[in-house]
Amino acid sequence: MTIELYKLIKRVVELAMPNLRAYYRITRKAKVTQTYASDGRYWADVLPLRNDETDDFLEPVVSKVEIPILWGGKDRGVVCPPMVGTLCDLSYYDGDPNYPRISNFRWQKNGAPACEVGAFIIQADPSTYIKIDAEKNLIEVTPANASTKIGGSKDETIGGAWTIKAPKIIQEGNVQATGAGGGIGTTTVKAHTEQEGSLTVLGHVQCSSLSVAGDADVAGNCYAGTRSGGAC
Repeated sequence: MTIELYKLIKRVVELAMPNLRAYYRITRKAKVTQTYASDGRYWADVLPLRNDETDDFLEPVVSKVEIPILWGGKDRGVVCPPMVGTLCDLSYYDGDPNYPRISNFRWQKNGAPACEVGAFIIQADPSTYIKIDAEKNLIEVTPANASTKIGGSKDETIGGAWTIKAPKIIQEGNVQATGAGGGIGTTTVKAHTEQEGSLTVLGHVQCSSLSVAGDADVAGNCYAGTRSGGAC
């Protein structure tokens, strides 16, 4: 039997006995051969496979099959367009060959992200992921840049210490700091500090050494345990 005759007989059966579709157009293995992503619409071309996951050359590539996404409203959802070669399950609505769908993507051969029991991970590749581990720690990893844009306010409540490690930290904008409950707190800095602009201190200043390159104006009394040099 030639391939053309086989396709003709199959199509005749589809037209004459449409109720049989659900019996012979069952879910089967397939793989992605092309991915399309455009303006919130996502499709893939898929090639049907045999059960041993070898190419089924008797079946043509099924074009523009809608991919499944987590979606729940206009412009909402979680999208991950599949890479070429991704294994999937090819199904048909009511067994109708005119209405194919990808019902699932499978990790076999490509491997899934490493994730222990009790953990959760969203991963683009092994170098870029967001993970909640089994101990409920939140881990974010990327070899590139990170950007956060917030239109309103941002509040953070941290029960322990907040540690920032970077070669250079740049802060733009006014800074206001208090102790717990809005009281007077303590700031400890182990660094050389350079300031451009005035400095106003409302409170006591204590230092182990002081050098003044220019003039010094004292509005009140000045006390010195010892003094050397010229006249004040």
